[in-house]
Amino acid sequence: MSMEPILTEDRLPSAAEQLLRVCSSLGVEYLFTNLGSDHPAFIDAFARLEQEGRPMPRIIVCPHEMTTLSAAHGYAMVTRRPQLVLVHVDVGTQNLGASVHNAARGRVPAIVVAGLSPVSTHAGTVGHRNEYIHYTQDAPRQAGIVDQYMKWCYELRSAEMTDKVVRRAHQLACSMPQGPVYLTGARETWEATASPPEDAAGNWAVSKFAGLAPDDLLELHRALAQARRPLVVTTYLGYQQESVGRLVELSERFGIGVCELGPHYLNFPGDHPHHLGYQRNTLIAEADLILMVDVDVPWIESRVTPAKGARVFHVDLDPLKPGLGYWHFPAQRSYQADSRQVLEQLLGLPAKDADRLRAERLAWITEARRAHAPAFGPDGGDGAITPVELTRAVRELVNERSIVLVEAPSASQMIPAILRMNRPGSYYGNHGAGLGWGANAAIGVKLANPDAEVITLLGDGCFMFGVPSSAYWVAGAYRAPHLTIVYNNGGWKSPRMSTVYVHPEGPAQRNDTYWVAAGAGTQFSAVAEATGGAVGYRVDGREQLQATLRQALATVRSGKAAVVDVRLASVTGQVLAR
Repeated sequence: MSMEPILTEDRLPSAAEQLLRVCSSLGVEYLFTNLGSDHPAFIDAFARLEQEGRPMPRIIVCPHEMTTLSAAHGYAMVTRRPQLVLVHVDVGTQNLGASVHNAARGRVPAIVVAGLSPVSTHAGTVGHRNEYIHYTQDAPRQAGIVDQYMKWCYELRSAEMTDKVVRRAHQLACSMPQGPVYLTGARETWEATASPPEDAAGNWAVSKFAGLAPDDLLELHRALAQARRPLVVTTYLGYQQESVGRLVELSERFGIGVCELGPHYLNFPGDHPHHLGYQRNTLIAEADLILMVDVDVPWIESRVTPAKGARVFHVDLDPLKPGLGYWHFPAQRSYQADSRQVLEQLLGLPAKDADRLRAERLAWITEARRAHAPAFGPDGGDGAITPVELTRAVRELVNERSIVLVEAPSASQMIPAILRMNRPGSYYGNHGAGLGWGANAAIGVKLANPDAEVITLLGDGCFMFGVPSSAYWVAGAYRAPHLTIVYNNGGWKSPRMSTVYVHPEGPAQRNDTYWVAAGAGTQFSAVAEATGGAVGYRVDGREQLQATLRQALATVRSGKAAVVDVRLASVTGQVLAR
């Protein structure tokens, strides 16, 4: 097939091509997309840039939009760099669904771009309306679908704005607290010729936080030195991997206990003697000083409150949580600050005051570990495999190359408590409530760290919500193999438990009628295999478990994704729709 001659450097690009060029110059490495009728300018730009050998983000085509943003989410968790997500007008934006919530709650940077229906009906305008759907997809307020979750929404109204608008989008996504941004443009705008870029990249610096002011720092240091039962609670301090070592050093210097609450990064080594577990509300009523560091929900108000007279400090990149509605946890001092820098500041002060009560604090930590140690019980028995037993088997697979992603809501405290991961960057979780993140985020994690062995632990609902027909096709097509282990209890345990909490003696509990056995009996291994991108395995009994997990990991090491469907005891005996 003949090729067009290579075009010269003085060719002015379209707005779509300019966006790709600018993103590439900003370090954006991937474009995750599901293309539509609003994207001819982008498809043309892909072909031109490829033909001319010019740099552009690597294109990852995803059959479903849940994969696009979730994969970008996973990539950003590892690198802290935003990737490009390109979706199709209002319907593609809607298909992003829960991944938008997840990116916002997880404070990960991403640049989401969507087309708008063309407005021109003049046949002489490139990209004008010429299809039926251009009328039905013309949503009056398309950005309103996602704007409450975005740091910034903007419409590219003229091609000459492209360079500056893209740089501003990148700047806002990367500035702390990080998050997704949403950029739109009509089809004919993307086709229009862009102005030459202004060589002013150095003028688009990312806004960052600093540490504490001297007086605030001294007050916090003094409070830590005087406390007898100091406790740190954190969820996402580990988004900066260097912070983990700083927290370890501070904990050891002062004798501070640390709780990780629903961690979506590794924040503190799970095997450290000062680690006090993953149970929310633990020790809140005992501590005389609570230092909340990068955490959204430090305890549940209806279940526990800090001890009377306890001092509470809050250091966070997002301390007031304006993206959340009703939210308040009492703190005498609340600082919007870079937690890594604050830890370094504390470590830079003289340690003499820290020694006076250290032995007493260490004794409290030792007793707290003993009193609150999780009791999981032994393996074995004649019944079905238990989630605890499965997690212990997973632990045998973990090595120095492992990165574990967890999305199993009803086992979210048990799994990290058994795995006890200890290496910064080795553990990730979804901070949002939009299930379906895990199998797709694993793609981004693998692309960001090709040498890692990525293991994804999913509930059966999370597997289904993740659009496996898309996730595993992408994993296979773009060489991002990872091991998925499904905790398959035949339904949604979380709504069942919520019902039991609220109505412990109600008819649903008495009759075992919860209507949660969605997807029961689905052959998840076959679903994964049907994509052509994964090998499926099924485990029905404990005698198969270890050997099958090892075989599946060997499959991943050979370059192909693997899904292991592990059948656990059913969450309910109710049979639906029969």
